[in-house]
Amino acid sequence: MVLKNLWSQLSARFGEPVEEADAGPTDASGDDEETLSYAEQVEYGVDERDLADEDRILRLLVKRGGRVDRGTVLEKTGWSHDRLDDVVSEMEDDDQVSAITVGRQDIICRRGFEPKGYRSHLNE
Repeated sequence: MVLKNLWSQLSARFGEPVEEADAGPTDASGDDEETLSYAEQVEYGVDERDLADEDRILRLLVKRGGRVDRGTVLEKTGWSHDRLDDVVSEMEDDDQVSAITVGRQDIICRRGFEPKGYRSHLNE
């Protein structure tokens, strides 16, 4: 089930062991559930308020094709500019996203979804 998969991921993230005995009965379709992509997992069962800050931004990026402007993130999350800057900075350090400027707009992109000809401000 999707919840089992989600529980496994959360347990792995917070270092709690996952016991298979508590997972309940499994059926033959269990293999299909293990192959859900992040985009598919984002669509099922987790309330937006229960997500970590990074996951909220990743969810927006997945839903919007890998790029989202800063104003949209601020509008959807209700965060302050400082909080968004802190979260995006951490995600850039972890190579999850790129924060770029296109014209006058600040854009947050998933790694690999940057526009053609994009150059990092770090000259990578």
